[in-house]
Amino acid sequence: MTGTRVLLVDDEESLRITLAANLELEGYEVVEAGSGEEALELAETQAFDLVLSDIKMPGMNGVDLFRALKAKWPEVPCILMSAFALEDLVASALSEGVFTLIPKPFNIQAALGVLAKAAQGPVVLVVDDSRADAETMAGLFEAVGLKAKAVLSGDEALAAINGGSVDVCIVDLVMPGMSGAELIDQFRTERPEVPVIAISGHDVGALLRTTETKVFTSFHKPVPPDELIRAVAQARSPGKV
Repeated sequence: MTGTRVLLVDDEESLRITLAANLELEGYEVVEAGSGEEALELAETQAFDLVLSDIKMPGMNGVDLFRALKAKWPEVPCILMSAFALEDLVASALSEGVFTLIPKPFNIQAALGVLAKAAQGPVVLVVDDSRADAETMAGLFEAVGLKAKAVLSGDEALAAINGGSVDVCIVDLVMPGMSGAELIDQFRTERPEVPVIAISGHDVGALLRTTETKVFTSFHKPVPPDELIRAVAQARSPGKV
């Protein structure tokens, strides 16, 4: 990722040095910070394309750092690292626009894959034949600094996903023409690496039984906004937290 500038934040020096070396081998330009306070000072004077931060640090933790950065630079993806994947602090951050969480300990190649994806500015694809519902859900992601696109049919969804920028899909299961279950099966043939979140105002379990394809998770409409945003962040994690 030549030219991509990463702000790497971790109070554990040995891990930070190892991560920085691996990122630099991949072509990233890395600036290191040993604390949230130092990272915030660096961000005030330098531009970054990505932020990778540990959560548990003395002083300003990674979630508070994310919130401070997001208030000024909402377009910069922030990836958090933690050994405490399900604690309340992490859950809150995931629903506020963190790109994803990398659980510790982690495989360095998996972590590099997450950073490469974030650097490309991926899109959450919302597929729903109700224009109001599709645009409302897409707007939720845009409001927290995440890119999203709303489409109204299976054919539009297939065209969008084959464009290569989509990395998570939210699919309404009841649509005219191509059903959501049929669309999910098509996704699995054409882009099997893209996680799918299924939604419906009907019996989600019964509708999913019409497809053999697994989905990442499912929700009954209306979906609480924080749960939907958090589910996308979790779907992007190499550990699927």
